[in-house]
Amino acid sequence: MSNPATQNTDTNWTGVSYGIVLGFVAAYFQFKVPPVLPVMFDLYDHEIHVTFGLTSIFGSSFSWLSNMVISQTIVAGGFMSIFAVAGMLVSVRVGRGIRRDGAKRYLFGAFALMLTGTAIGLIWPESGTVMLISRTIEGFGAAVLAVCMPAFANMSAGTKHLPIIIAAQATWIPVGQLTANIVAQPAVAEGTWQAAWWFGALAVVLVAIWTGYILARGRVAGMAHVPRESAAAEPDPAAPAKREAAPAPMTRPENRALWLAAVLFFLWQAQFMGYFTWLPVYLVDVRGFTADGAVLTNQIPVIVLLIFALLGGVILKTGLSVIKLLTVALSLQTLGWAMIPFADNPVIGLGSLIVWGIAAGLTPTSLWALPSTLLGGHRAGTDAFAVVLTGRYLGILMGPLIAAAVFEATGNWIVVAYAFAVIALATIAGTLLFGVQLRKLRAAG
Repeated sequence: MSNPATQNTDTNWTGVSYGIVLGFVAAYFQFKVPPVLPVMFDLYDHEIHVTFGLTSIFGSSFSWLSNMVISQTIVAGGFMSIFAVAGMLVSVRVGRGIRRDGAKRYLFGAFALMLTGTAIGLIWPESGTVMLISRTIEGFGAAVLAVCMPAFANMSAGTKHLPIIIAAQATWIPVGQLTANIVAQPAVAEGTWQAAWWFGALAVVLVAIWTGYILARGRVAGMAHVPRESAAAEPDPAAPAKREAAPAPMTRPENRALWLAAVLFFLWQAQFMGYFTWLPVYLVDVRGFTADGAVLTNQIPVIVLLIFALLGGVILKTGLSVIKLLTVALSLQTLGWAMIPFADNPVIGLGSLIVWGIAAGLTPTSLWALPSTLLGGHRAGTDAFAVVLTGRYLGILMGPLIAAAVFEATGNWIVVAYAFAVIALATIAGTLLFGVQLRKLRAAG
């Protein structure tokens, strides 16, 4: 079997929509930074000066290390990458905890963290160190939402709707980006950025209210903790038998394949984050766009991405294998990187934005389908998606920093594009290897 599967026959649309909206909010918090970065660069000096006091111990030869300066470019990349640190630290543990205890306390804890981080950022925006701390706190909260999003959506999906629901999940990033760009557009035109933070706080409050409503109605499985003794109690003989056997645990070969899927997610997410973190800054610094003009131009690949994320689900429903779709998408992404050196030509520049958007839409649809393709939708719960999300978070961490480091070393954004083209080729190779492993598992099963 090369496409996703589930044991559910009916779709719980409340669970599906709730899970996807959690993803929208998490993605908004991640991507509220790039559209306002040019304004922040103008308003604040976010360089971080680090003093180790080594000169007094080892002499003047260590003076360069005793007073290190982390450039504003690297710090700004950290505003995005720091989400990854939070995600990698908690995603696997949170995934297992939710499966064991229910999501209620994790979700409300996440909402509190996201509001706290937002408040800190609004109060002390001039300090690069404090902004990194505030983004870390937000990242811990968003990590919980990111684990819950695919798990709730997949486990609430029926057989008929699973491919489309997987495609809808893949829209969480572009919808979050698009929303962040729309909210930021009027603010950056006035030289401000705070509206993006206030909007995020409002979204968290509204989702928290919806969560309370769902808990009161008990309409989404996995939200509340079910005590072991209650779960093990004898069923009422007069009641219809609804309880199914617990899903089989992952085998060792399945676990290895799942970690390869995490590696693929890392390689792709690094490209995605490098591209969308620095695209507005590139447009302003290299192409001479205004800050609000860069935000508008940034909408082009995001809108294309959103459309093709949904089309990816339709394509999967036709029976095309996930591996084939992913290989095609990654090939297009490599082409998108290769077009950037020639983007001073307006037609090629626009074409690169469109090609990149197509690839970035089809790729996550395929990547999010890998756990369900490997395990079946009924077995791809929070613990399975937590493994894949670990790779995603590593990509979030490294992508903006790789781009920033290459640019700092060369002073040339074109070299950055070449570096990511190499990563794209490595992702294609990893996808082909995953396909081989998947065929072996199917043959053995």
